[in-house]
Amino acid sequence: MRRHEATLRPGYVCCAALLGLLLTGCESEIPVEINLRPALAEIPADLAAVKFTSEGSPTAPYVMLELNRPGGFSGFVALNRDARPVWYFRTRGGPNGFTRRRNGNFVLLDSQRGLIEVTPDTSVVHELPQQAAPGRRIHHDVIADPSDRILFVADDWQVWHDTLINGASIWEWSPESGIVTKRWSSFGPLNPDLDRGQRTVPADWVHQNSLSIGPRGNILLSMYFLNQVISISSDWQSIEWRLGGIRATIPVTDFFSGQHTAQEIQPGRVLMFDNGADRAGEKFSRAVEIEISGQIARTVWEWRPAKDNWAPAIGSARRLVNGNTVIAFGLSAGLVPGATGPIEVYEVESSGSIVWHLTVGGETRSTYRATPVFEF
Repeated sequence: MRRHEATLRPGYVCCAALLGLLLTGCESEIPVEINLRPALAEIPADLAAVKFTSEGSPTAPYVMLELNRPGGFSGFVALNRDARPVWYFRTRGGPNGFTRRRNGNFVLLDSQRGLIEVTPDTSVVHELPQQAAPGRRIHHDVIADPSDRILFVADDWQVWHDTLINGASIWEWSPESGIVTKRWSSFGPLNPDLDRGQRTVPADWVHQNSLSIGPRGNILLSMYFLNQVISISSDWQSIEWRLGGIRATIPVTDFFSGQHTAQEIQPGRVLMFDNGADRAGEKFSRAVEIEISGQIARTVWEWRPAKDNWAPAIGSARRLVNGNTVIAFGLSAGLVPGATGPIEVYEVESSGSIVWHLTVGGETRSTYRATPVFEF
């Protein structure tokens, strides 16, 4: 494999196609950027203190990382195939997901600032300010829907048996008009008395951590504390199924837990990053693809590195149209109890062969996700 070390000097198509993820459900071809974005000539010292090393050649010309280090660089960083930064946007809090609109603008989730729509030259054009608890605190994920509106997950504080409980909600934001509409709440479809996990507390009932749109216009929501992925109907009126976890309508025999980035990449096929947070015995994380047929679920594909990397929190798995999968293990060693590290990203073929491997070290603690990007 080709090896690259980035030693840094301080200083429309379908939106899915722009990102390069979940493209199996996108009718547009992947755009090819003729003039690739050059590496940055000067970068801030705290970003220069992060070391990127890669081997091989990824399918996408860029990968977007979401780096977090209090007192160091926190924000979104796009690397080219040589593992050199070509773009960045600094956040005040932690970077917690992003999406793109039809015009190519990024909508970034900053845990302190809220949602920020920025152009590829980093000009801010729209912003939805963050709210503190017990308000509508935005966290963990943001996506663009087919109408180019923005969906995001947020806290949902309601009284249950005289106790204030923080559940899950999904909201819609129209950046041009500024209108924000609540589309779904976990209260009603789920029951806090019955649908609870071993980590559930009043301040965090289900711990929703990813959002995606499926092939029927259905909405997939991952709930970390329940070890469960649910599919919400496109009209927001019902839950189609509950995969894994407590009171599942589709049980799994190949247990996943603490999962992230759950996506229905084609009808009846769910891809996710399985953190293995509650796996008994052997500790490892993996990418896993589950086939759903009626009320039966079976694992049809999985991948983990030869040397296991246990990341009990964060991480991502993204499927490309060529069938490859980009998988991110986002924690440095010891950042949370038991985390083995390192921070690393792989692109692997369906056979399991590695075509690209990125390691992230130096002055950083984590990357929330790693997302292929095909053009700016």
